[in-house]
Amino acid sequence: MKRLSARAALAAFLMCSVAISPLPALAAVAVSAEIDREQMDPGDLVTLTVTVSSEEEIELEPPVLPELRDFAVIKQGRSMGSRSNIVLGPAGPEYVTQVAHTFEYVLQPQKDGRLAIGPVQVTVNGRRYSTKAQSVNVFPGGSGQAPNLRGGGNQGGRNRRPVLPPGLPDLDNEDDLFEQLLRRQGLLPPAGDGYRNGPNNPNESFFVQVEVDKTSVYQDEQITASWYLYTRGQIRDLDTLKYPSLRGFWKEDIEIATQLNFQQEIIDGVPYRKALLATFALFPIKPGVSVIDEYKVRCSIFDSPAAFLGGGKARQYTKTSMPVKIQVKELPKDGRPQDFSGAVGNYQVSARVDDPNVSVGEPFAYRIRFEGKGNAKRIDLPPIHLPEALELHETQQDAKFFRTGTSYRDFTLLIVPKQAGEITIPPISASFFDPVQGQYVRAATQPITVRAAHGKAGTADPRRLGDGKAETPESREPGISADYDAGRSWPAERQAAAVSIAFALVASALLLQARAELGWGQRKRDLARRLQARFRKVNERAAAGDWRGVGTEMTNTVYFVLGEVSGQGGANVELEKLMRQAPPSVRREIGEPVLKLMESFQALSFAPEGMIGELKEPGRVKSLVSEMQRLMEKAVSLGLSAERGGGSSADPRAS
Repeated sequence: MKRLSARAALAAFLMCSVAISPLPALAAVAVSAEIDREQMDPGDLVTLTVTVSSEEEIELEPPVLPELRDFAVIKQGRSMGSRSNIVLGPAGPEYVTQVAHTFEYVLQPQKDGRLAIGPVQVTVNGRRYSTKAQSVNVFPGGSGQAPNLRGGGNQGGRNRRPVLPPGLPDLDNEDDLFEQLLRRQGLLPPAGDGYRNGPNNPNESFFVQVEVDKTSVYQDEQITASWYLYTRGQIRDLDTLKYPSLRGFWKEDIEIATQLNFQQEIIDGVPYRKALLATFALFPIKPGVSVIDEYKVRCSIFDSPAAFLGGGKARQYTKTSMPVKIQVKELPKDGRPQDFSGAVGNYQVSARVDDPNVSVGEPFAYRIRFEGKGNAKRIDLPPIHLPEALELHETQQDAKFFRTGTSYRDFTLLIVPKQAGEITIPPISASFFDPVQGQYVRAATQPITVRAAHGKAGTADPRRLGDGKAETPESREPGISADYDAGRSWPAERQAAAVSIAFALVASALLLQARAELGWGQRKRDLARRLQARFRKVNERAAAGDWRGVGTEMTNTVYFVLGEVSGQGGANVELEKLMRQAPPSVRREIGEPVLKLMESFQALSFAPEGMIGELKEPGRVKSLVSEMQRLMEKAVSLGLSAERGGGSSADPRAS
């Protein structure tokens, strides 16, 4: 019998010690910290959010921030909320309630470069928790200067008001930031001329509420519309019969609920439990009157606690939200500048080059970003007037809309210098319509100077131009050396055989040692066994024709597997975030097909039956399940292989 090393024996002892520890010692407390951005320009702000959640009451001390030598704390605040989830246990449906304490810190970087935010220390029930470290990359030479802090210095004898990045509320209003947070959670009514409906009858079992933040807007101005389910009973299941068609609007998804997360709310003295169904960002396409149409759902509800706990019969009801009329104003024609980009909102524009030292005849990337509050996808590239010493070779573009209501559009211009020397790219300007000010505004970049020198022809690396990321040594294919002595070399067949045998021996030795000392083989078997049990349940539902159940079970299975291989757990974590935290091999091999298949399973779970069509056909369901099973088994294999190799789930190319 092979003797374990001292290190392995110590590990085994510690594992046994943990296993025999009483379970109550492991409090159901989760502490996390995250930042809302990892790359930024000078003058931008970053929000650090610390969340402490628990299923029971806790004694919580305020978080202790690390030493923030490279940041100034602009604002901080605290909020608390509760959320209930339906869990199917052995005795039937159960409600699990979590209380979350959230601490937000708005930080302003004080210099350029990669800036570190160390771990945050949080003490809960006398036990100290430490969050993971964060970092942000502040690009040099961004658009605009870093704003002064209130009460800080003075430039040119004048106090300057902080220049806020687009999408953030005015910090001169002390409560604005957290009021917006509460409104997004549905805990405050909409501001301004917004609309939200209440129950028609306080005795009805449930109703669907629609909430919009404004009912009078300019063309292309953003409206945020949310639909909530309010209930007084216990919900057994929910079926979305009709999503709003939203004709006359450009729509961007902010959040589509994949499970019902309930919060408490009292309306006119009547207690309700509410859960978000969907939130969209809407942009009216043309002036006039546009209508946000109905959201229709069908619910099976236990009307009384006795029916819920005693296994009584659930009643089925169908409800729709109220339609909402939106008055859409035409954009002013007077004063409209010739460089109007067509976009409505509040934007900043920035430009940068990766390296100001370039070579004659070789393309370099000149990157322009429009970012802010609104639909940046409507922005077109303004006219570019390059000096004669530069030639435009190619233009690439990318755009994305975020759940915060902000968006960006990137343009990457591949430019070729035609002569040596210092060459200045002039500023680029574009005009937008700001609906808050009710007027057109202009934003411009700073001029950028590059230094072109004669270099070796053909040395440009096109892999660096499109996305700014160079190929890493790990991803580069091995080169083949042509410098060898043919007279003393083995035949190719013998070389291949020798290499294969040596590789097999080394791999076998490492495999045996890993199995003996680290026990990863047992974990892989355990995870594979749990995965097979889940797929047996999925296949049982598929055989019974329960395609809704297949969609739900498959969604839960994917979250379970990605949570295991990423080390993040699957509860209350976005699918995209789980995939980003997974090992690089998992993201590379199965990331895209899994996200695509998940659209089908989520449609089976929540989409109206009339919209699903052949997707629910038994043969189609079986094919989808079979393909996802193959991908999940591969995820387990790749994820645990990365763990065995000591690889980190963080991909240095991810940023």
